[in-house]
Amino acid sequence: MSEQTKIIEFVAFCIEAFAKRKRISGAKACALFARSGALDYLRRGYDVLHSMGEEWLVADVDGFLRARGYAA
Repeated sequence: MSEQTKIIEFVAFCIEAFAKRKRISGAKACALFARSGALDYLRRGYDVLHSMGEEWLVADVDGFLRARGYAA
């Protein structure tokens, strides 16, 4: 599996985990991530972030969004 494929799967996992935790659709979470820059944050931080647990990732993304004035 290529590194790019791993990153895409990781970002998709984060979107779905966030959507599930916040009780919103995956499409709404994806749009929120795209508008806020969270998609780029997750892609650029893959090397470190992919080793974190689901709970930590959701909290981290939530903090990222709040710092930029977004909320889910």
